[in-house]
Amino acid sequence: MKHQIGKVIEVKGDQIIVSLSEFDGGNHIGVPQEMAVDVATPDGPENILIGQPGSFVELSLPNGSLLCLVTETRMREASFSASEVKAAALDGELLIEQVTRQLVTIPVGTLGADGSFERGTNILPTVNAPVFAVLPKTINQVYTSFAEGDFSLGQLSLLPDQEAKMNLDAFLGRHAAILGQTGGGKSWTVASILQKIAAFPQSTVLLLDLHGEYSQAFGDDAEVISATDIEMPYWLMNAEELLGLMIDRAESSAPNQNAKFKELLQAAKESHPENAALGLEKITIDTPVYFDLDEIIGNFRKLDTQTVTGSSGKPIKGPLHGQFTRLLMRLESRLNDRRYDLIFKPRTYTTSGSMDDLFRRILGEETSNRKKVVVLDLSPVPFDVRGALISLTLRCLFDFSYWHSRVNGERYPIAIFADEAHIYLSDASADQAPRESAERIAKEGRKYGISLTVISQRPREMSSTILSQCGSFLCLRISNPDDQAYVRNLLPDSVRGITSMFSSLRRGEAILIGDSMMMPTRIKVDRPNPTPNSNDASFVRLWSDEPSDLNVAAVLNAWRNQKIIE
Repeated sequence: MKHQIGKVIEVKGDQIIVSLSEFDGGNHIGVPQEMAVDVATPDGPENILIGQPGSFVELSLPNGSLLCLVTETRMREASFSASEVKAAALDGELLIEQVTRQLVTIPVGTLGADGSFERGTNILPTVNAPVFAVLPKTINQVYTSFAEGDFSLGQLSLLPDQEAKMNLDAFLGRHAAILGQTGGGKSWTVASILQKIAAFPQSTVLLLDLHGEYSQAFGDDAEVISATDIEMPYWLMNAEELLGLMIDRAESSAPNQNAKFKELLQAAKESHPENAALGLEKITIDTPVYFDLDEIIGNFRKLDTQTVTGSSGKPIKGPLHGQFTRLLMRLESRLNDRRYDLIFKPRTYTTSGSMDDLFRRILGEETSNRKKVVVLDLSPVPFDVRGALISLTLRCLFDFSYWHSRVNGERYPIAIFADEAHIYLSDASADQAPRESAERIAKEGRKYGISLTVISQRPREMSSTILSQCGSFLCLRISNPDDQAYVRNLLPDSVRGITSMFSSLRRGEAILIGDSMMMPTRIKVDRPNPTPNSNDASFVRLWSDEPSDLNVAAVLNAWRNQKIIE
């Protein structure tokens, strides 16, 4: 038996205002002052709290009902007209102010007579339409009917016994953003999600870990690769990426440098003996095969210093003399910078055939050491090198997904989780290469089974293109008004009101909005086990210890070596 709690008093395009009725226990109508009602069920009365932001109510429609999400609870005093005040004064009567309790709700979807749920609605209720309390059983049926498989993030905050099931295919396939301020629980949430994904018999996840937080979070399911141990060799770069590293397009000689570099690159790839043995129909400047960079540099140096015999028989400067001086300086600067050794001086991946081993390692597909999650620990990598490494990794994974789909006729799902994405996927970043690679995945990756999930505490600094392509937003606590406003503008008009709840979320609590969840949902995310190394430093505890000698030498030694010396 349904319990009517009130009626509709106002209908807007994206909001429906409900007035709660005074409690009448005998007729099972209204809401007591304590805002909780007992709803009769076959198993006995069930107590339901009314009016909590994030809870649900059911509004009557001609053919079924409309499920709405509560975003605000308020009280309004009834106002009296001037004529009513004047009449009461003449009659010597006292006007008693009346207070109404109201719920501000947003439509979520329609419930059919058979209990089926459909997202959205083509009809809204009229004023005076009755409003009913919603049983947890109904909410469970809605979530279960929509979820693909049995993937749960945790429990509903307002119904702790109810699992928060979501459609993982929609979450990953249409890309996602995990947003929240520092200390809101982003790292815990990411670890919890990936631990659940690792429970699948076969999964392929790459996590870009900027701070080394996740090395212990996934146990035997993960391969943790320190960026100091990985190589992404220069010969995997396409021509545009190589030109971006070597040529300053603002120089007057840039067109000559560009044309000659492409010519020499083509010749270096075609002439390498191993590439000839690959049996390729043709090799282009973008074909990922090994070539000798030193050979190209040597040819540039010859052209830059070349002399020819003039009409007088004396040597004169060649046609390209001095055109490549600055290019050679930039190249030599990169080659002499040891931070770039993982790109320009590979030791392991020095043949076209080694590309197979490199991709197997990045994808966790090594024959004798298969892993479901690969954590790429970028914490040891200097900032200006990090961009090139991330850009090349993302672009190579996209190309791999594209060609896997072409070769096999089916997708090879790859989920990329980009932690602290605002640092390297920003519209304002000086290094645009990582952002452009990620944007390509965001715009086209769905077709080829490659997913991008960005994790950020500064949504305003993120690439607007990437966020616009995200179909799901998992929002943890966001207190900054500007960040709240930015996220609000990313959401459909019908659910923008829910952003007012962001600042009240507890640590590890989130609101999931978008394609992966049937309706905006407030969730208490399951605690990961083990947890990532992301806890705040305890000043009180550490400062309460007895003083001890600080080993400055060990810290400086590790700093200088860019690794911990055992």
